[in-house]
Amino acid sequence: MATKNTQVKAKNSSGNEIHLSHSQTDSPILDINSLERLNSFRPDLVDFIIAQTEAEANNRRKRETKIDCFTFIERIGALLLAAGMAVGGIVGSIYAAMNGYEKLSWIIASTCIGSLAIAFLKRNR
Repeated sequence: MATKNTQVKAKNSSGNEIHLSHSQTDSPILDINSLERLNSFRPDLVDFIIAQTEAEANNRRKRETKIDCFTFIERIGALLLAAGMAVGGIVGSIYAAMNGYEKLSWIIASTCIGSLAIAFLKRNR
């Protein structure tokens, strides 16, 4: 159930202040007063609403589990790709150094490790 909370505050130069708060939810659950009023003239609908609310809660749990699984796969895949790039850069650098290309090996190693370091440092921005 997603809930959106909005708060606004304003203050003028003379010290007067106003505060507005608003909450909004997309929950299909009716409040107790509405269920009691509905029960007074259509008791069969109360049971239907409770059953549908339960079904939607189960659906949301399945969806959240699937999203968590996909997020985990995405993060592990990114880590494996980064490790592969690092190993590839180091192996390529060693291979170039063994064949007598010392400057090329330094360039390969510094480019690979440097680009991964920059990517990890700037990933949260």
